[in-house]
Amino acid sequence: MSEAQTSGKKSRPSLFGSVGKAAPAERTEPSANLDDPPQARSPRAATRGRQDRQDKRQIAGFFSAECAKQLRMLAAEEDTTVQDLIKEGLNLVFTAHGKPPIA
Repeated sequence: MSEAQTSGKKSRPSLFGSVGKAAPAERTEPSANLDDPPQARSPRAATRGRQDRQDKRQIAGFFSAECAKQLRMLAAEEDTTVQDLIKEGLNLVFTAHGKPPIA
């Protein structure tokens, strides 16, 4: 007897049992043309995501736990958000390097 049978647990079917077999014929929907704009592919694509994040990109980095904690504490003390403090810091860096503060 196998270990699964002796412990009373049902064994799972093999994941490799279906390798090489044809895919089920249930899928009849046409695949989207990836050259089409997102709005043409999906009716929800135009409304996906938060409106205040349209045309924005996430910037991330890895910092020590102490740095993260201090940043959160400063945000609480100043009654602002961590994102606003990071925005302020980026604008200071841009200004220091002769760039316009656009964050």
